[in-house]
Amino acid sequence: MNTEPLLKKAMDRIQAASLHSDVAEIERISRIAKRLKEIEMQTKSIDIELTELGSALDIPITPGNATLSSMPDPSLFEKLTKKGELEVIVDWVACGVSRPKTVLAEYKASGTLVAFLAEINTVLGLKALVRLTQLKVNRGPLISGNPQVDFRNEKRGTPYAYHQIPGTSLFVLTHSSTDEKLEIIRNVWRTLGLPPAGLSVRRAA
Repeated sequence: MNTEPLLKKAMDRIQAASLHSDVAEIERISRIAKRLKEIEMQTKSIDIELTELGSALDIPITPGNATLSSMPDPSLFEKLTKKGELEVIVDWVACGVSRPKTVLAEYKASGTLVAFLAEINTVLGLKALVRLTQLKVNRGPLISGNPQVDFRNEKRGTPYAYHQIPGTSLFVLTHSSTDEKLEIIRNVWRTLGLPPAGLSVRRAA
């Protein structure tokens, strides 16, 4: 189902209600738009999964040869060339992916969270991010394609802080403490069903 015409209609209704300062109508239409966006994301996720399942059925049967590594070496944290509020090491080999370990340590914790999700997109594809639109944090969904609606602060009538995930049309909610972002990264990893040995994350000393 193509939800774009309905979403456009909803946005037009919100804009019209804004001209008349009709808060109740804005909230009502915003809830409809949010649900439409959820349906859109779910549909995309199903389409992606169906494509992957079809491709998987076409793969010849071969002996598995993925080698899992041990937990990322904690000493790598000490070798970081730049220090940030959060420090993350992703060991893709431990996940059965032939890719070097990725070290993320942006100056701000929000930057590290964005970089982490960009890495997920690079390695696992957009389907992984679409799946994460269902992951809820304390102020709404973690990821959305419609941040003005999904990340809205109802009391102030403005959205919470968010950032676009590079290379995508999706956005991540970054209005959270450093400790909350640390737990969010761990929850993302668990939600995607990735092995614990593939992730090390800590708050900078």
